[in-house]
Amino acid sequence: MKDVRGTVCNNTKVADDTFLLSLDCDLPDSRPGQFVMVKVACGYEPFLRRPFAILSNHKQTLEILYKVKGRGTQLLAEKRPGDILSILGPLGNGFSVPEEKRQVVYVAGGTGLPPVLSLAEDLKQGVLIFGAQSKDQIPLMSRISSLPGVELKVATEDGSYGFMGLATDLLDELTGNARGPVSIYACGPKGMLLATSECARRTGSRCELSLEEFMSCGFGVCSGCVVETIHGNKRVCRDGPVFDAQDILF
Repeated sequence: MKDVRGTVCNNTKVADDTFLLSLDCDLPDSRPGQFVMVKVACGYEPFLRRPFAILSNHKQTLEILYKVKGRGTQLLAEKRPGDILSILGPLGNGFSVPEEKRQVVYVAGGTGLPPVLSLAEDLKQGVLIFGAQSKDQIPLMSRISSLPGVELKVATEDGSYGFMGLATDLLDELTGNARGPVSIYACGPKGMLLATSECARRTGSRCELSLEEFMSCGFGVCSGCVVETIHGNKRVCRDGPVFDAQDILF
Protein backbone atom coordinates (compact mmCIF):
# COMPACT_ATOMS: atom_id res chain seq x y z
CA MET A 1 0.00 0.00 0.00
CA LYS A 2 1.27 3.45 -0.96
CA ASP A 3 -0.09 6.98 -0.97
CA VAL A 4 0.82 8.31 -4.41
CA ARG A 5 0.07 11.33 -6.56
CA GLY A 6 -1.80 10.58 -9.76
CA THR A 7 -2.06 12.87 -12.76
CA VAL A 8 -5.33 12.76 -14.68
CA CYS A 9 -4.78 11.64 -18.28
CA ASN A 10 -8.44 11.25 -19.32
CA ASN A 11 -11.83 11.43 -17.61
CA THR A 12 -14.36 10.34 -20.20
CA LYS A 13 -18.11 9.79 -19.97
CA VAL A 14 -18.80 6.22 -21.15
CA ALA A 15 -22.49 5.74 -20.20
CA ASP A 16 -25.27 7.57 -18.35
CA ASP A 17 -23.55 9.33 -15.40
CA THR A 18 -20.64 6.87 -15.73
CA PHE A 19 -17.01 7.89 -16.33
CA LEU A 20 -13.71 6.18 -17.09
CA LEU A 21 -10.84 7.88 -15.26
CA SER A 22 -7.27 7.21 -16.40
CA LEU A 23 -4.39 8.32 -14.18
CA ASP A 24 -0.63 8.36 -14.55
CA CYS A 25 0.61 7.15 -11.14
CA ASP A 26 3.22 4.82 -9.69
CA LEU A 27 0.89 2.46 -7.82
CA PRO A 28 2.24 -0.95 -6.71
CA ASP A 29 1.01 -4.03 -8.56
CA SER A 30 -2.57 -4.99 -7.72
CA ARG A 31 -4.84 -8.02 -8.05
CA PRO A 32 -8.34 -8.03 -9.59
CA GLY A 33 -10.79 -7.20 -6.81
CA GLN A 34 -8.54 -4.78 -4.93
CA PHE A 35 -9.40 -1.08 -4.64
CA VAL A 36 -8.01 2.39 -4.02
CA MET A 37 -9.07 5.31 -1.83
CA VAL A 38 -9.10 8.60 -3.76
CA LYS A 39 -8.99 12.10 -2.31
CA VAL A 40 -11.35 13.88 -4.69
CA ALA A 41 -10.69 17.45 -3.46
CA CYS A 42 -7.60 19.37 -2.39
CA GLY A 43 -9.40 20.98 0.57
CA TYR A 44 -11.46 19.52 3.40
CA GLU A 45 -14.85 19.28 1.68
CA PRO A 46 -15.46 16.43 1.26
CA PHE A 47 -12.97 15.36 3.92
CA LEU A 48 -13.08 11.57 3.46
CA ARG A 49 -11.52 9.74 0.54
CA ARG A 50 -13.76 7.71 -1.75
CA PRO A 51 -13.26 3.97 -2.48
CA PHE A 52 -13.07 2.76 -6.10
CA ALA A 53 -12.41 -0.70 -7.48
CA ILE A 54 -9.37 -0.95 -9.72
CA LEU A 55 -10.32 -1.58 -13.33
CA SER A 56 -6.71 -1.89 -14.48
CA ASN A 57 -3.28 -1.02 -13.14
CA HIS A 58 -0.56 -1.57 -15.73
CA LYS A 59 2.58 0.28 -16.84
CA GLN A 60 2.00 3.18 -14.42
CA THR A 61 -1.55 3.73 -15.68
CA LEU A 62 -4.47 3.30 -13.28
CA GLU A 63 -8.04 3.04 -14.60
CA ILE A 64 -11.15 3.63 -12.48
CA LEU A 65 -14.73 3.25 -13.69
CA TYR A 66 -17.25 5.16 -11.56
CA LYS A 67 -20.82 6.42 -11.53
CA VAL A 68 -21.78 9.89 -10.28
CA LYS A 69 -23.88 9.30 -7.17
CA GLY A 70 -23.10 12.19 -4.83
CA ARG A 71 -20.89 15.16 -4.02
CA GLY A 72 -17.61 13.22 -4.10
CA THR A 73 -18.12 11.53 -7.46
CA GLN A 74 -19.49 14.77 -8.95
CA LEU A 75 -16.23 16.49 -8.02
CA LEU A 76 -14.31 13.61 -9.56
CA ALA A 77 -16.30 13.94 -12.80
CA GLU A 78 -15.14 17.57 -13.03
CA LYS A 79 -11.44 16.62 -13.07
CA ARG A 80 -9.53 17.43 -16.24
CA PRO A 81 -6.23 16.23 -17.77
CA GLY A 82 -3.32 17.52 -15.71
CA ASP A 83 -5.23 17.65 -12.42
CA ILE A 84 -3.55 15.88 -9.49
CA LEU A 85 -5.25 13.36 -7.18
CA SER A 86 -4.00 11.55 -4.08
CA ILE A 87 -4.37 7.78 -4.44
CA LEU A 88 -4.03 5.31 -1.53
CA GLY A 89 -3.68 1.65 -2.48
CA PRO A 90 -3.87 -1.03 -3.55
CA LEU A 91 -6.11 -2.10 -0.66
CA GLY A 92 -8.09 -5.18 0.34
CA ASN A 93 -8.05 -8.78 -0.84
CA GLY A 94 -8.71 -9.70 -4.45
CA PHE A 95 -10.24 -12.69 -6.21
CA SER A 96 -8.61 -16.11 -6.08
CA VAL A 97 -7.45 -17.99 -9.16
CA PRO A 98 -9.97 -20.61 -10.33
CA GLU A 99 -9.04 -24.26 -10.15
CA GLU A 100 -8.21 -26.04 -13.38
CA LYS A 101 -11.05 -27.66 -15.35
CA ARG A 102 -13.65 -25.29 -13.89
CA GLN A 103 -15.93 -23.23 -16.09
CA VAL A 104 -15.51 -19.56 -15.14
CA VAL A 105 -18.51 -17.23 -14.99
CA TYR A 106 -18.30 -13.52 -14.17
CA VAL A 107 -21.44 -11.67 -13.09
CA ALA A 108 -21.55 -7.86 -12.91
CA GLY A 109 -24.29 -5.31 -12.40
CA GLY A 110 -23.97 -1.53 -12.68
CA THR A 111 -20.82 -0.20 -11.03
CA GLY A 112 -19.85 -3.77 -10.10
CA LEU A 113 -18.20 -4.17 -13.52
CA PRO A 114 -14.59 -3.07 -12.73
CA PRO A 115 -13.37 -5.92 -10.50
CA VAL A 116 -14.89 -8.72 -12.60
CA LEU A 117 -13.81 -7.12 -15.88
CA SER A 118 -10.30 -6.80 -14.44
CA LEU A 119 -10.33 -10.52 -13.62
CA ALA A 120 -11.74 -11.47 -17.03
CA GLU A 121 -9.01 -9.46 -18.76
CA ASP A 122 -6.41 -11.32 -16.69
CA LEU A 123 -7.79 -14.86 -17.05
CA LYS A 124 -8.90 -14.61 -20.69
CA GLN A 125 -11.49 -17.36 -20.33
CA GLY A 126 -15.11 -17.95 -19.35
CA VAL A 127 -18.43 -16.16 -19.74
CA LEU A 128 -19.10 -12.59 -18.62
CA ILE A 129 -22.71 -11.75 -17.72
CA PHE A 130 -23.46 -8.05 -17.38
CA GLY A 131 -26.77 -6.64 -16.20
CA ALA A 132 -28.10 -3.10 -16.54
CA GLN A 133 -31.46 -1.35 -16.50
CA SER A 134 -31.11 -0.22 -20.11
CA LYS A 135 -28.70 -0.02 -23.06
CA ASP A 136 -27.75 3.56 -22.11
CA GLN A 137 -26.31 2.28 -18.83
CA ILE A 138 -23.87 -0.22 -20.37
CA PRO A 139 -20.32 1.20 -20.20
CA LEU A 140 -17.31 0.11 -22.25
CA MET A 141 -19.33 -2.08 -24.62
CA SER A 142 -16.58 -2.34 -27.23
CA ARG A 143 -14.09 -3.35 -24.55
CA ILE A 144 -16.20 -6.00 -22.84
CA SER A 145 -17.46 -7.44 -26.14
CA SER A 146 -13.94 -7.95 -27.50
CA LEU A 147 -12.30 -9.70 -24.54
CA PRO A 148 -10.07 -12.49 -25.86
CA GLY A 149 -11.33 -15.90 -24.76
CA VAL A 150 -14.39 -14.48 -22.96
CA GLU A 151 -18.01 -14.77 -24.14
CA LEU A 152 -20.28 -11.83 -23.31
CA LYS A 153 -23.95 -12.11 -22.34
CA VAL A 154 -25.89 -8.90 -21.60
CA ALA A 155 -29.21 -8.57 -19.79
CA THR A 156 -31.24 -5.36 -19.66
CA GLU A 157 -34.35 -4.99 -17.55
CA ASP A 158 -36.20 -3.03 -20.25
CA GLY A 159 -35.07 -5.29 -23.08
CA SER A 160 -33.28 -2.48 -24.96
CA TYR A 161 -30.19 -4.67 -25.45
CA GLY A 162 -29.58 -8.39 -25.27
CA PHE A 163 -31.68 -10.59 -23.02
CA MET A 164 -34.71 -8.97 -21.38
CA GLY A 165 -34.46 -9.68 -17.67
CA LEU A 166 -31.84 -9.92 -14.94
CA ALA A 167 -28.22 -11.00 -15.09
CA THR A 168 -29.03 -13.72 -12.58
CA ASP A 169 -31.66 -15.16 -14.95
CA LEU A 170 -28.84 -15.81 -17.41
CA LEU A 171 -26.68 -17.17 -14.60
CA ASP A 172 -29.37 -19.69 -13.61
CA GLU A 173 -29.60 -20.90 -17.19
CA LEU A 174 -25.83 -21.10 -17.65
CA THR A 175 -25.07 -22.97 -14.42
CA GLY A 176 -28.07 -25.24 -14.93
CA ASN A 177 -26.64 -26.40 -18.28
CA ALA A 178 -22.99 -26.52 -17.18
CA ARG A 179 -21.04 -29.70 -17.88
CA GLY A 180 -18.76 -29.83 -14.87
CA PRO A 181 -17.82 -27.61 -11.91
CA VAL A 182 -18.26 -23.84 -12.13
CA SER A 183 -16.48 -20.92 -10.44
CA ILE A 184 -18.52 -17.71 -10.19
CA TYR A 185 -17.08 -14.23 -9.56
CA ALA A 186 -19.58 -11.43 -8.97
CA CYS A 187 -19.92 -7.78 -8.00
CA GLY A 188 -22.97 -5.53 -8.08
CA PRO A 189 -26.14 -4.61 -6.17
CA LYS A 190 -26.94 -6.61 -3.03
CA GLY A 191 -30.04 -8.17 -4.58
CA MET A 192 -27.96 -9.49 -7.45
CA LEU A 193 -25.29 -10.83 -5.10
CA LEU A 194 -27.90 -12.58 -2.95
CA ALA A 195 -29.43 -14.25 -6.02
CA THR A 196 -25.95 -15.20 -7.25
CA SER A 197 -25.09 -16.73 -3.87
CA GLU A 198 -28.33 -18.74 -3.85
CA CYS A 199 -27.66 -19.97 -7.40
CA ALA A 200 -24.18 -21.10 -6.38
CA ARG A 201 -25.59 -22.96 -3.38
CA ARG A 202 -28.20 -24.76 -5.50
CA THR A 203 -25.72 -25.83 -8.15
CA GLY A 204 -22.74 -26.55 -5.90
CA SER A 205 -20.69 -23.86 -7.66
CA ARG A 206 -17.76 -22.11 -6.02
CA CYS A 207 -18.61 -18.42 -5.74
CA GLU A 208 -16.73 -15.29 -4.66
CA LEU A 209 -18.43 -11.93 -4.19
CA SER A 210 -16.85 -8.48 -4.18
CA LEU A 211 -18.90 -6.35 -1.80
CA GLU A 212 -19.56 -2.63 -2.18
CA GLU A 213 -19.88 -0.83 1.17
CA PHE A 214 -19.40 2.71 2.44
CA MET A 215 -15.80 3.11 3.66
CA SER A 216 -14.18 5.86 5.71
CA CYS A 217 -10.54 4.78 6.01
CA GLY A 218 -10.07 1.85 3.62
CA PHE A 219 -7.67 -0.19 5.77
CA GLY A 220 -9.60 -1.43 8.81
CA VAL A 221 -9.18 1.29 11.44
CA CYS A 222 -12.68 2.80 11.62
CA SER A 223 -14.78 -0.40 11.28
CA GLY A 224 -17.34 1.58 9.28
CA CYS A 225 -17.79 -1.12 6.61
CA VAL A 226 -18.61 -4.14 8.75
CA VAL A 227 -20.72 -6.98 7.32
CA GLU A 228 -22.10 -10.07 9.02
CA THR A 229 -20.61 -13.44 8.12
CA ILE A 230 -20.79 -16.98 9.51
CA HIS A 231 -17.42 -16.21 11.12
CA GLY A 232 -18.68 -13.05 12.86
CA ASN A 233 -18.46 -9.42 11.79
CA LYS A 234 -15.86 -8.69 9.10
CA ARG A 235 -14.52 -5.43 7.70
CA VAL A 236 -15.05 -5.19 3.95
CA CYS A 237 -11.98 -3.00 3.44
CA ARG A 238 -9.51 -5.24 5.29
CA ASP A 239 -11.06 -8.73 5.28
CA GLY A 240 -12.57 -8.26 1.79
CA PRO A 241 -13.88 -6.76 -0.37
CA VAL A 242 -13.87 -10.30 -1.83
CA PHE A 243 -15.56 -13.00 0.27
CA ASP A 244 -16.70 -16.57 -0.23
CA ALA A 245 -20.41 -16.22 -1.06
CA GLN A 246 -21.45 -18.88 1.44
CA ASP A 247 -19.81 -16.95 4.31
CA ILE A 248 -21.99 -13.83 3.89
CA LEU A 249 -25.16 -13.41 5.95
CA PHE A 250 -27.41 -11.26 3.75
